[in-house]
Amino acid sequence: MQPSYVHHVRQQVVKYGETRSYTYLREAGRELTEEIVTYRELDRDARAVAAWLADRPEAAEPVVLLYLDGMEFLRAFLGCLYAGVVAVPAPVPHDERSTQRVAAVIADSGARMVMTTTNFQSMVAAATTAIVVATNEPLGDADAWRMPDIDSGTIAFLQYTSGSTGTPKGVVVTHGNLMHNEAAITANGGLNDAATGVSWIPQFHDMGLIGMLLGTMYAGANLVFMSPTTFLKRPARWLRAIDKYRASFTAAPNFAYELIARRVTDEQLADLDLSTLEVALCGAEPVRERTMAAVLERFGPVGWRPTAFLPAYGLAEVTLLASARQEVNAAPVVMDHGNDGRLVGCGSAARGLDIRIVDPNTHQQVPDGSVGEIWIRGDSVAAGYWNRPEETRETFDAHIGSEGPFLRTGDLGLLRDAELFVAGRLKDLLIVNGRNLYPQDIEELVSQLHPALTAGVAVSVDAGGRERLVVMQGVKKGLLGDTTLAELTAAIKIAVARGFDVPAPNVVLVETRSVHHTTSGKVQRSSMRAAFLEDRIGGVLHEDLEPALSRALTV
Repeated sequence: MQPSYVHHVRQQVVKYGETRSYTYLREAGRELTEEIVTYRELDRDARAVAAWLADRPEAAEPVVLLYLDGMEFLRAFLGCLYAGVVAVPAPVPHDERSTQRVAAVIADSGARMVMTTTNFQSMVAAATTAIVVATNEPLGDADAWRMPDIDSGTIAFLQYTSGSTGTPKGVVVTHGNLMHNEAAITANGGLNDAATGVSWIPQFHDMGLIGMLLGTMYAGANLVFMSPTTFLKRPARWLRAIDKYRASFTAAPNFAYELIARRVTDEQLADLDLSTLEVALCGAEPVRERTMAAVLERFGPVGWRPTAFLPAYGLAEVTLLASARQEVNAAPVVMDHGNDGRLVGCGSAARGLDIRIVDPNTHQQVPDGSVGEIWIRGDSVAAGYWNRPEETRETFDAHIGSEGPFLRTGDLGLLRDAELFVAGRLKDLLIVNGRNLYPQDIEELVSQLHPALTAGVAVSVDAGGRERLVVMQGVKKGLLGDTTLAELTAAIKIAVARGFDVPAPNVVLVETRSVHHTTSGKVQRSSMRAAFLEDRIGGVLHEDLEPALSRALTV
């Protein structure tokens, strides 16, 4: 067996212990204060946590980690790995829906212990029968730690999926999966021992955890990070951190790049210098050409290079990264694809991975340039879903003839000259009047019609003997201006009908908060569709439904 991630980290501590660090930027009013921890200090703290866990019988089962932000999570997570304990990162609950989700994660994982901070100890304890431990103070003796019997086949952690298309499932990530994918990230993503990264992505999200927090120490880099809330309050903080710390690497979903292009003011832009930024990875949701163009128009004058954008594709089931651009200093590839519009290339298969495009019904590989389901094999592909053997077989044990096993991603895409273009979710595919439509294309069109339109979803509903298109769209009423809700609805119906050559959709305008999102920010189409059918969408502002659909809802 190959060494574990812990063995690799210990080597990095010897090599870079005092010269590489993590810097956490904590809010203090409008200012940000620094908490700096070197590799050596973090290693000591992780050994202390691990030594304490070694004496806890509850740690024989997975341990759920609930931390808002900061170094506390990193210490606890590494402590679990150092102890050979299966870690389960999850978001701190903030409302009834998120509390139910965390309770489901605790139950599904079989956890008997939850680690958190004193701020959340009582709240978490009220939601579970598991033992809840606060880790604000050192828990054990670092010198008492001994390397556990772990290797590449040992389970490192469970990465619970975001639930954008169904119930969250625990993806089983081994140390071997983690090591293989981190090697791919360093080869493709710009992380190396000369890099400084900046991140605000949640630590329970695979991009934030594997790509930034764990990828940093794997590569021997420095990391500056802040909480998502710190970024969302003032998006310019992300860019100021890149400038101040002369960062060369960052990563975020598409929406964040769109946000800085809209929200960073001329005053905030005036004294920025982004010329050190070499890689701005963009993934976790469809990468939009117009977003990259808006960022380059806005920040090109202060040093943002056209070649810095690194569109990538990944998912929890392949640990994180599946594909990214291979060429250094190359601009992203964009192609026209009929009714699907302009698709942004996500590079070729990451090192050590094999990507195929397959007909989801016949399980036969399709010709170059044809759309099919994305299948992947390689050592980054996770070991399966926690305690779900049937779903593991269905998803992780697919074959093309005698070749396999492959991971079935559930995503649609095509390969052209080895470049992967992602077209959407297989389960989200809409069929209206015999035409295949990708909901994100409809959602993208609608979002550009008026400044008041925020996130929305497009789904299809069977009513009156045929599929009906329904657009449920978030609205910020304060940005409506002189436009009425009825006028906004009419604009959506006309734009979608003309843009996609389909009958005018049914439209439901709702308050922005009523659009369901996963913890990573993806819209939950299946959840919204269920809420629509069960007539339990909250915050409805205006709706325009066909009579057949109205009747179907009231039957």
